[in-house]
Amino acid sequence: GDNLLIHAALDMAREGDVIVVSNEGGVDNRSLMGEIMFTYAAYKKLNGLVLDGPIRDVKSAKEIPLPIYATGSTPGPYKEGPGEINVPISCGGISVNPGDIVVMDDDGVIIIPLKDASAVLAAAQKLQETDEAKVVAAGNGTAKREWVAKAIETKKIEIIDDYY
Repeated sequence: GDNLLIHAALDMAREGDVIVVSNEGGVDNRSLMGEIMFTYAAYKKLNGLVLDGPIRDVKSAKEIPLPIYATGSTPGPYKEGPGEINVPISCGGISVNPGDIVVMDDDGVIIIPLKDASAVLAAAQKLQETDEAKVVAAGNGTAKREWVAKAIETKKIEIIDDYY
């Protein structure tokens, strides 16, 4: 619940950076950031904020053109320190190292170790092509759905197709 070093990270950040914050198991009773800090991050043209802790000023966060991910919302933070910047952390139980690639969309956040970027990109492009074909098939009625019945049978799941 202390944001002194988040302020420092904002000052250090360059255009295109993503700030990822570990709350180190801190309690979720104090927010880590709010409207003023979001506005400053947007001014600096950051690519996003990922916080393993709560924020405040949720309405403002939704209106600012900046991806912001947090564990929830609650009132204001402390500004006492200590903390560290540009060190390996755990955010939401995921290891994050300086220089890792952070990918964010409406569904969430993933962290890609820089050394794995090429392999992950190739796999993601292949998956995207497959998913696009599945969406088309789902929309025109040609989707192959046999796998559902097979999975139900294999797992011995009983389905009652009637009313009680």
